[in-house]
Amino acid sequence: MVYAKEIYDYINSFAPFDTAMSFDNVGLLIGNQNTASNIVLLALDVTTQVIEEAVQKGAKIIISHHPIIFNPLKSIPTDSVQYLAVKNELTIISAHTNLDIAPGGVNDTLAQAIGIQFTEHTNEDCILTGELAKETDSKSFALKIKSALGCYGLRYTERNGNIKRVTVACGAGGDSIFAAAKTGAQAFVTGEIKHHEILFANQNNISVFDLGHFRSEDMIITKLALILSEKFPDTKFEKAASDTDKVKYI
Repeated sequence: MVYAKEIYDYINSFAPFDTAMSFDNVGLLIGNQNTASNIVLLALDVTTQVIEEAVQKGAKIIISHHPIIFNPLKSIPTDSVQYLAVKNELTIISAHTNLDIAPGGVNDTLAQAIGIQFTEHTNEDCILTGELAKETDSKSFALKIKSALGCYGLRYTERNGNIKRVTVACGAGGDSIFAAAKTGAQAFVTGEIKHHEILFANQNNISVFDLGHFRSEDMIITKLALILSEKFPDTKFEKAASDTDKVKYI
């Protein structure tokens, strides 16, 4: 059995909550630090399905990446995830941008998965820049990413020349393309990017790889479950089976 405060304090030791971006909302967002549970569910997002799974499995604590409360709430309908969490007496801890930029966090994990090494962090822009062991063309790199992350599909753009230097910005990191350009990146890997940001990348000969938000971050949930399991071996930390990519590709 583990207490919510123990989990909070441990996550805070390697991904300090006070390092989150100013716009973010992280920490213990619903519930009580004294909540104890023999099983803890982890998910990228707290959805109705994740709450139902927690209740069914007897998990009193959920750890999410995306905050269950992000923008200020003006109402709490009875079918909202916030209401359901409170109704079922769940405690929710969310580690978002503090986990994105932490050593071994989301950006690091994504970079490692797709073969980026010799990394440099730029935390104020929530990006990481490094190099591939061997330069490659845009299409080959896209296929490598697709295979490494189990993507059903991804969007990418070509550049004039091969790729060696790569910047990563997990999640909705498209607006970090401007910071990526300053690092001399030849490629930019993210989970979401807008049209005008793609045009900027193209003008600056940067190849863009848009993985989809879920695929760019999902691997951290399994990793975090393992880290917490090693710290608290008497508690079961489990990735929610209902936490899946809602985007379909044809």
